[in-house]
Amino acid sequence: MARPKQTPPSITPVSTPEDPNLSQELADEMRVRDAIVEAVLSQKLPPGTRLVETPLCEAFGVNRSLLRRALVRLANEKVVELQHNRGASVAQPSQTEMHEVFEVRRLIEGSLMRRLCACAKPGDITGLRRLVQDEAQAYHQGDRSRWLRLSGEYHLAAARVLGNEELQEIMNALVARTSLMKALYDAPGRSVCSFEEHDAILDAIAAGDAERACRLMDEHLQSAERKLRRDPPSTDVDLLQLFGAAR
Repeated sequence: MARPKQTPPSITPVSTPEDPNLSQELADEMRVRDAIVEAVLSQKLPPGTRLVETPLCEAFGVNRSLLRRALVRLANEKVVELQHNRGASVAQPSQTEMHEVFEVRRLIEGSLMRRLCACAKPGDITGLRRLVQDEAQAYHQGDRSRWLRLSGEYHLAAARVLGNEELQEIMNALVARTSLMKALYDAPGRSVCSFEEHDAILDAIAAGDAERACRLMDEHLQSAERKLRRDPPSTDVDLLQLFGAAR
């Protein structure tokens, strides 16, 4: 019997479905979750920012029980960290953790490039090109949340071409982790995951040049890791002011 697939972690804000049977509490929980995710993606909540319950409850108009459920959801997605007797704070992955996650991605995606060069169809390349175009458009429009999502989706879509569900599940988790790292540590105005590099990798895949595709992907991921800002930003954030309009 095939085991059920788990929903992979994601830092993408989601819209609550228009379901009349959906409880108001769950809708409010997702509203809180999405607002915090969006603040992280837009770098309004720097790494290490304490998420103090009182101003957050007041800003969102929710009780502590609901807020804590939203924070637990975010902790499962590794967006926040929960510590006993210290509450919640925005995640701050260590340099070692970031290096290890990017290293795993380089190992996996190098092999992925070889497989794609052997089996990718013209339609697969066309679909990936559209993603790169959308990614560039979002970046130039200053839509950081959409740009980060599309930047990660490029890598996920490449993995889906092979039709390997286990690979897709692993890539979903890894891309979610690195997308969060980019959201937290990318210096403003710096393109960490370059759409120009994505396009060059596609050129190599379309030409069936496995060695070049592997080299470009490795350089691409190493470059993304190097460009992450290491200096700790200020964590003094007025949560009531930041989220007061979210109600």
